Amino acid sequence: MGIEEIFNLFKSPEEEKDESIQINLSEYPAVWMGMFKKLILNYQTFGQQLLKFFETSDPQLDINDIEKAGCYMVFNRALDNLSKIEVDNSFHIECLKFYADVDFKKALNLAIDYFISEEEYEKCSYLQKIHDIVNLS
Repeated sequence: MGIEEIFNLFKSPEEEKDESIQINLSEYPAVWMGMFKKLILNYQTFGQQLLKFFETSDPQLDINDIEKAGCYMVFNRALDNLSKIEVDNSFHIECLKFYADVDFKKALNLAIDYFISEEEYEKCSYLQKIHDIVNLS
């Protein structure tokens, strides 16, 4: 008899039921929206603090290059989360309408502005579709 089998003898019926019910929350539009929002808004605060740290620790560093690299990583990673939303899926559209708050709209506008400045218009087009769904609902 293996160790797993021994410990399985002591499980209550509720524990056995809990194992059979598993929901992967990372597969829902609300989670993707939240990750998008948190990445961008947290970077607004943390990124500035990090740049100040680098600037004071080594004046030889090119702060502009560090800032560009940071923005590139954050905005592209945030878009990667949001790009899982299908703008022609009615469930995804309802989630956008329901969970879009002021902070989400702010992050969305910041992302659109960033990708416009980088001349990545395909990404802007997708974000604009999300923007229209959120603001016209």
